[in-house]
Amino acid sequence: MTRSYGRRGVLLGGAALLAGCDTIDNIFGEKKRPLQGERLPVLGSRRSLEADPALAGRAVTLPEPAPIASWPVIGGNAAHAPGHALLEGNLREVWRSGFGSGTGRRQRMVAGPVLSADLAVVGDAFGIVSGFDPATGAQRWRRDTRPEEDDAGNIGAGSVIDGNTVYVTTGLAEVLALDVATGEIRWRARLPAPARGGPAFAAGRLFVPTIENQLVAVSAEDGRRLWTHRAPPTPAVPFGLPTPAIEGETVVAGFASGELTGLRATDGRVLWSEGLGGSGRGGLSDFSGIRGLPVIHEDWVFASSLAGTTLALDLRSGRRIWERNLGSTETPAVAGDWLFLVSQTGDLVALGRGDGRVRWILPLDPAPAGEEKDWQAASFTAPILAGGRIIVPGSKGQALLVDPAAGVVTGQLRLPGGVTLPGAVVNSTLYLATDDASLVAYRG
Repeated sequence: MTRSYGRRGVLLGGAALLAGCDTIDNIFGEKKRPLQGERLPVLGSRRSLEADPALAGRAVTLPEPAPIASWPVIGGNAAHAPGHALLEGNLREVWRSGFGSGTGRRQRMVAGPVLSADLAVVGDAFGIVSGFDPATGAQRWRRDTRPEEDDAGNIGAGSVIDGNTVYVTTGLAEVLALDVATGEIRWRARLPAPARGGPAFAAGRLFVPTIENQLVAVSAEDGRRLWTHRAPPTPAVPFGLPTPAIEGETVVAGFASGELTGLRATDGRVLWSEGLGGSGRGGLSDFSGIRGLPVIHEDWVFASSLAGTTLALDLRSGRRIWERNLGSTETPAVAGDWLFLVSQTGDLVALGRGDGRVRWILPLDPAPAGEEKDWQAASFTAPILAGGRIIVPGSKGQALLVDPAAGVVTGQLRLPGGVTLPGAVVNSTLYLATDDASLVAYRG
């Protein structure tokens, strides 16, 4: 039986997790009468983590910054560990280009920009993908990925660049191959369910997470399906499923059920699986989903879940190395001996990579003294390590610049709009996609 995903069906699948949140009236704009009863905080406890006083004398340092020539996949590279990027000087905006429709009540962008050395690619909330000159911001091409028979809507598009091809997955259950120079469609193929976020690529294969809690491997030559891994079913799928991380022949995928699974890239055979389950405390922590990208660094895997768990695993065996009661929806940044993570409670946390012990905690948008944190507080996306600092873009039109040694904010970069999707650093330039669909470049 062929399954059809129209606009409303696609939106409903993505909205399931957020349906009970007070901060979202309804993705279709319908007002709902408040339910009677006690209201519990959706993020659970404000602070269950403290800095380890025994680490007070331990210096937090980054390795020397290195130039990055491309950022072809969400997360920077196949392992999602781009390290400490070269980005010198005081950052200033050098160009800004619009690329379509941004995130709103009825639509949502799902992936930040990806870049080769000479092309920046980003998709809007309706699956329209644009290519830009990364030096000047001039638009080179624009491609509507929606099929003619269903062009009423979409929920975003994610991309990966390999050589002369841009591969795109969409919220209308399709994968496409575009010519990198012109944006012309070379081929398109159906997926078993709508995609969320961006695909991963390795050795002629694309790895695509879907809203049915699956990971689908397809041929980069023609979109032919190679294998499918089905994680345990879950009643809720968060907006944005994580792009899998890849190291050699191992694919590490996170799922909405809280499963973190190592798979063999060639045939999808399960090598190991670990659950990052719910806490039973109520609120968002009872959703187990993994939304931030897993990271592979020196044969260790780092991942966080909505359920309040951050852990390190051995890539080969799946053996747990350490675990902390720390939840996140964002991708951690790993470099040297340290891991930096934006927590569900809005803190930037520095943890020792080897043992997970907490060196410092920085509230990114703290409430005034004596007051509870407001639901309207800024949210922050994945931290970027660049130019000797931690750059943390936020939803209120600011990117905080944090000193990694002290864990304090040393400056702020004004943005033309909110940013809730991960950025990229290529050739000493920071690229951010704002929620109102502007691609912005900053250089020192």
